Amino acid sequence: MFPYTGDAISAAFTRACQFLEINKEDTPDADRLVFHSLRHEGISRLFEMGRTIPLAASVSGHRTWNSLKRYTDIKEAGDKYAGWKWLDIVCK
Repeated sequence: MFPYTGDAISAAFTRACQFLEINKEDTPDADRLVFHSLRHEGISRLFEMGRTIPLAASVSGHRTWNSLKRYTDIKEAGDKYAGWKWLDIVCK
């Protein structure tokens, strides 16, 4: 489906963390940033932006609300990254 290997994605993720000075190795396990964390963040952002459960499920691939709600962590509404200093750099 995607023209990338798991190793290529892992290497790109590691480079991005180094560029952004995110130290993955020295973080306690509960707070450790891993590639899968991006899925959780992406799904949470969909809900924060007011998207529906069916739309979030169509993006995430979850088949049931019970499995999908594990990944949601709604804290606020709107775009919490508006004005983020790294936005222009990471979205190039």
